[in-house]
Amino acid sequence: MRRAQAERASLQRDVAAARRARDREGWNARREASRERQQRGVSRALRNRDVSLLDLVDRLLDGGVVIHGDITLAVADVDLLYVGLRALVSSVETIERDLGVSLSARGPSLDSSAL
Repeated sequence: MRRAQAERASLQRDVAAARRARDREGWNARREASRERQQRGVSRALRNRDVSLLDLVDRLLDGGVVIHGDITLAVADVDLLYVGLRALVSSVETIERDLGVSLSARGPSLDSSAL
C-alpha cells in the first residue's frame, strides 16, 4: 500500500516537474520574442530618428498597445480597495485583421449614400 502511494507521489512530482519545465520554456520563448520585438523597434527608431506624433500614433494603433495597471488602497496594511485595469488600444482594422473579430458596422442601409 505504501509503495503504491510512494510511486503515485513520485509520478505526480515527475508530472509537476515536466509541467514546470514546459511552462518555463514557454515563458522564456515569450520573453525572447518580446526582446526581439523591442530590439526591432529600437533599431527602426534609430533608423528613422525624425518621427512625427502622427507616425508614432499610427505605429501604435497598427500594432496595438495593452495598458495594464493595478491600484491597491491600503490603510495600516489592510487592503481596502483593489482596482485592476487592462485596456487594449488598437485600430479596428488591426483587431479585425489579427484577431479575426468583426467590429465594423456593415449592412445595406449603411452602405447606401442616402445622405
